[in-house]
Amino acid sequence: MVKGIGLLVILIGFMYPVSAAQASWLDRIKDIYELPENVQQIQKDYEATKQQLEDQKDKLSETIQRSKDTEEKLLGQNDALKKENEQLQERLKAMEQVALDKDKRNKKILYMAVTAVLLVVLYFVLGRVFRFIVWRRQKRHMR
Repeated sequence: MVKGIGLLVILIGFMYPVSAAQASWLDRIKDIYELPENVQQIQKDYEATKQQLEDQKDKLSETIQRSKDTEEKLLGQNDALKKENEQLQERLKAMEQVALDKDKRNKKILYMAVTAVLLVVLYFVLGRVFRFIVWRRQKRHMR
């Protein structure tokens, strides 16, 4: 009979309108039963986020490796270009030296040619002066 009264009290308690305090108590019980589902959902979200993080980490590692490879490639190209630049600078200096030597040689040839022409002109002028002097002396002696 005590059991019957207890059962009756529980049934009456469920039939009466529930007050706010009791509603929160029932909500808490429901939340306790729903908690494993929430934990499982949170755990799934955690695993998905963890996997995304791992994927991003792998992508970042790949990107860093590609960047390093590109940097090494560019450094190699830079060294090759530096060497080529140095060779070109040496060629340019050699060409400039050849041009300077050619200018010096041309000036030397020009000076020699001008000197030769002046010597020929001087020879003819001196020859005329010498003839003139000889002609005057002979003219004086003949008188």
